[in-house]
Amino acid sequence: MADTQTQTNEVPKTKSELVAQNQQNLVATPRAVIQSTFPEQMRQGLPGMINRMVDYNAVTRSVATAAGIPPARAVSQSVAADIDCSLGGTVVGFVGISILDPTLVNPVGSALADGVYPQYSNIGVLTKGEIFATATVITAAGDPVHFGAADGVLTNTGGIGPVVGARWKYSRPANELNVVQLGIQR
Repeated sequence: MADTQTQTNEVPKTKSELVAQNQQNLVATPRAVIQSTFPEQMRQGLPGMINRMVDYNAVTRSVATAAGIPPARAVSQSVAADIDCSLGGTVVGFVGISILDPTLVNPVGSALADGVYPQYSNIGVLTKGEIFATATVITAAGDPVHFGAADGVLTNTGGIGPVVGARWKYSRPANELNVVQLGIQR
């Protein structure tokens, strides 16, 4: 009896027998297509979204501003603590531009809009690279970057600035999405 079991469980000996056995074990099951259509163009960026992740640097700081910090705003070193940042500030204290966090949703009843970093929370700050932003005035490619001392709103004239190593990448009309290039690293 032992001889009969050995004969029925016999392993193929040649390479072609092994290949044939493996092919029998491989059965392809068709699967449903998850996505079959694609948009012709990429979706437009949002203010505070990083444009390109090529040669960039971002740091984490703590929000010192009681009213919070929205995305795509200039932030400066806080006088309260080394790790803190404040909305707007000075050109000497400028540390970067606040990065959009699309997962940041403030509680119902909060005075802050979604996407605004509340006081004492961690905030992403771009110190080098490209970030989407909206200027309230007409910008030309290569224009310098300035910002409001109190609100951190980015512009190309007036206010605080110019920020050393920063420029507007494209020519755009007022209130149109643009890209700021930062070459600093702090």
